[in-house]
Amino acid sequence: MSSSQNPARRQLAAGQSAWPDLPPELLESILLRLEPLDHVAVRLVCSSWRSCARAWVSADLPFEAPRLLLRRPGSCGSLAFFSLRRLEILPYALPDRLNAGRCCGQIGCWLAMAFDDERAIELRNLFSGESVAMPRPPVFPVAKIMLSAPPTSLGWVAAVMGNSGTLALLQPDVSGGAWISIAAGAEHGGFRDMAFWRGRLCAVGYDGTVLAYRADLRARVAVVSELREKDGAHQRNLLRRWRRRTYLVESEGELLLVRKLYGVDGDWVEVDVEVHRFRPEECKWEEVEELPGRAVFVGAVASVSVLATAALPGVRENCVYFARREVDMIVPQAIGVYSLGDFETSVVAIAGGHSADVEPVWIIPSVA
Repeated sequence: MSSSQNPARRQLAAGQSAWPDLPPELLESILLRLEPLDHVAVRLVCSSWRSCARAWVSADLPFEAPRLLLRRPGSCGSLAFFSLRRLEILPYALPDRLNAGRCCGQIGCWLAMAFDDERAIELRNLFSGESVAMPRPPVFPVAKIMLSAPPTSLGWVAAVMGNSGTLALLQPDVSGGAWISIAAGAEHGGFRDMAFWRGRLCAVGYDGTVLAYRADLRARVAVVSELREKDGAHQRNLLRRWRRRTYLVESEGELLLVRKLYGVDGDWVEVDVEVHRFRPEECKWEEVEELPGRAVFVGAVASVSVLATAALPGVRENCVYFARREVDMIVPQAIGVYSLGDFETSVVAIAGGHSADVEPVWIIPSVA
């Protein structure tokens, strides 16, 4: 066939690339020889390569939601990904530097890793290997770090919450690379969790109060608004018989307050989960009885709401997933799945278990 009738050859003659025209069987042969990280990089070449890579390796990638990042048992246990779809640890090894750290935050392909001995925080992109050093935060150990956007974006903001409940903000474009403390949380018994919502940093105190701070240091003063009052005496008495954990979750523009309650008495275990939604136009909270088409994953380090579609096999709609160390006291080495429909908790066993000394973290990145 002449070059005038061959589109690929015409592209080469014009100085353009013919890589998008490689036949699928040749691309599959290439994928067979690549490491897991390179499988993700293949997707960024062009649309035809992306389609081939997704069709061939989508079930094996550790970056496809949802995954649980945990530390394997033993004194030298490494970090690993557990797949809800495959119900097993994925054959993917994290770099040695990350294995030496503790995950305290996540957004997209970026992990926020704390190196407690060094009192240092580092952001690392799982797909590209890119690393961003952060200034030492004013609180250590760090309980949680949240990013408003990936650190390669303009105007990104980071929030840190210390174990004592202190909150601080970092806005490199404004603060000159310095953390600025905005709240101590002492009058609320410290803070349990935080989340970015509509340009504000929201935090829930141990007394049930939910506060919202302006997540923009250009204002110089962090404007505070109270979204929820502290629990009343009657509610505190009702909660006294429970062990409890409270989470804030941004869900498609809405702010959710998820409260996990559980009691353990010998072999007897009772678990309950409450979900409330904030209605800003009325400045009040309403109980959510169901989450049609959605599932919520909660944890001390990362919480997220996702669409439960065919693209996420293994994820049940109208359910709340939790994998905190407290769960080990209920069902060792398991993920709890609470159904808002039938008020029952089922478990997903983690084969081989994980270290109870390190908080497991939900990883819901985007690599499209």
